[in-house]
Amino acid sequence: MLELALGEGEGLKVEFKERLSNLDREIVAFANTSGGTIYLGVDDSGKIIGIPIDNALKSQVSDIAHNCDPSIKITFQEYRHEKVLAVHVASGIDKPYRCKEGFYVRNGPSTQKLKRDDIITLINQTDKMRFDEALNEHFQYPKDFSRESLDEYLRISGITTHASAHDILVSLNAAEEIHGYLKFTNAGVLFFAKDPQRFFPESYITAIKYKTSERFSILDKKDIKGSPVSQIEQTLSFLLRHMSAEPSIMKRQSFPLGARQDIYEYSPLAVREAVINAVTHRDYLYDSSHIYIHMFPDYIEIENPGGLYRGLTLADLGKRSIRRNRLLADLLHRAGFIERVGSGFSRMENALLENNNPPLEVVATNFFNIRFYKRLNEIDQSMLTTRQLTIYQTICNSKGINKREITIQLNLGDDTTLRELNHLIKLKLITKKGIGKATIYFKS
Repeated sequence: MLELALGEGEGLKVEFKERLSNLDREIVAFANTSGGTIYLGVDDSGKIIGIPIDNALKSQVSDIAHNCDPSIKITFQEYRHEKVLAVHVASGIDKPYRCKEGFYVRNGPSTQKLKRDDIITLINQTDKMRFDEALNEHFQYPKDFSRESLDEYLRISGITTHASAHDILVSLNAAEEIHGYLKFTNAGVLFFAKDPQRFFPESYITAIKYKTSERFSILDKKDIKGSPVSQIEQTLSFLLRHMSAEPSIMKRQSFPLGARQDIYEYSPLAVREAVINAVTHRDYLYDSSHIYIHMFPDYIEIENPGGLYRGLTLADLGKRSIRRNRLLADLLHRAGFIERVGSGFSRMENALLENNNPPLEVVATNFFNIRFYKRLNEIDQSMLTTRQLTIYQTICNSKGINKREITIQLNLGDDTTLRELNHLIKLKLITKKGIGKATIYFKS
């Protein structure tokens, strides 16, 4: 198991530490989340440094766990040849736990300190079992297990091991051994079942391309099934296939001089992040619908079952990270689909800006809806009249301009100028600040 842990790296249930510094934070974080193992004598990269294993060390670690509030039960596993001590921490039944520095939880491969509202959320959720971490009583191993899905997951995750499928699945927290039987978590079923949709019929994505803005004008439709990894890859292929693109000479430093790079009407990076976000954070307990992706002529909309997770607001997006499906997110993180915790929305916003797309729109009710608008460039301005384009260019060439200045410069009437400005605002091309005569217009 040590070899597997070192090969897979840190994750939701694995932490490497060279010494005992801040060990109480890690113990509290695992107890407040879904449990995990701390490997003492291993650096952050997974390299064994070694630590002297004796009764004094184990007594010191036990004291640290006992001094948490409330005290936390731990067990040890010694790897004396490698000089590594594994400290196993179970998910606590008396959450929330704290150490002298405060309350912590495990968030992917990192430990995160909780703020007041996060602590309240944790208290409210202590009596609830998360969907992805619950054991599935209907899945039978090895009958329903797909070795091909596991091998593909190991390949894209860069995990090389000679361990058995049984040990790998347990190490990934996709399954638990109970009384000699391997029981899969729901996340394990989604990732490694031969037919995940047999167990969760609504765990798929429907992608639709429309000819017009009406939902009955369907040009192409695909129900995308399989594992979360397969769904993400198939969905991105569908979206890219239906995105128009034009070749361009790139001048950014990230590309060689003169390299040709297609510019898509929507940022592929932003759309990719949104699809991953939908698969990761959807409410899988909501079994009356699934994820929909609608491609209209002027925008893409992703509909995801489940609104914002309790404790989050729209203003928190990109600033705070509370994950509905922690184990599912951890498996996607290991596979390279998720990078830093909570960074997805920032990457989306930056990618849209880089691609000259208007800002995204988000609506959260019982569904989480995100909308992307087509990029605007020097060639594709078909949605603007000549007058609207002139006003837009005037605003772009300024550092902020009021309605009266535009009216005088372009020799327009007040009502006409206001009407065209409101149209440009609706298209997300410009924004305004101030009220009344003090209103100033800026490029979005």
